[in-house]
Amino acid sequence: MRTGYWFYLPGLTGCETQALLSEPQASHAVRSRRLKVGDPLWLFNGAGHIAPGRISDVVQRPLEVHIDLEAGQELPAPRRRIHLLSALPKSERQVTMLDMATQLGMTDFTVLVCERSVSHMRDRGLSRWQRVVVEACKQSHQPWLPVIHPPMSIEALVAKSISPDAVVLLADPGGHSSAQVSPLIANASTIYLLVGPEGGFTACERDQLATVASASVSLGDGVLRIETAAVAMVALVGSACSP
Repeated sequence: MRTGYWFYLPGLTGCETQALLSEPQASHAVRSRRLKVGDPLWLFNGAGHIAPGRISDVVQRPLEVHIDLEAGQELPAPRRRIHLLSALPKSERQVTMLDMATQLGMTDFTVLVCERSVSHMRDRGLSRWQRVVVEACKQSHQPWLPVIHPPMSIEALVAKSISPDAVVLLADPGGHSSAQVSPLIANASTIYLLVGPEGGFTACERDQLATVASASVSLGDGVLRIETAAVAMVALVGSACSP
């Protein structure tokens, strides 16, 4: 079992017998998790390789955590892609959405640019998003980091070549129940989840999306925030696809 704390080392190749954690991973290990010499942990590179190890030394200035590594293993990429395409919520709610969706198994994320979008992806925010998904993978023991794609308009999405074995689900208050769509997604290799802005898709956008959506899905009677709807969609797919 791969129990214990996980730490991110992007340069991990599988050939190492020793590794070094520097800030901020070392700070997380020593100051947040209170780990010390002799304690076990796991390293992962975000691309499927994981390795167990033990802390062999802690250097305080500058802070470094030295690790003796055991033989690692290569884990396959997720057999099912869960691609969330969502309008952006405001400020800190973006972090909440990415964190929770990653923990639940999201493999890809794209900002969906809509007519009523009020927030937009900015270059200075991308590095923060990358840190968020790393921390979420550490928490949930996900060996593969989600891919964050460039923003996409609805027009571009509609024009995109979508594989015949993919399923496209649209979050919509008037859609089907989760039980009704579960058989549709059980064996899909790629699932696209579409979530609009809090003002909803325009009538024109709905007409466009109807040409690519496999089904619409209702998430209940309430009016949900963007991040709530996005996380609920990922959770729905994870539940339907679990063994």
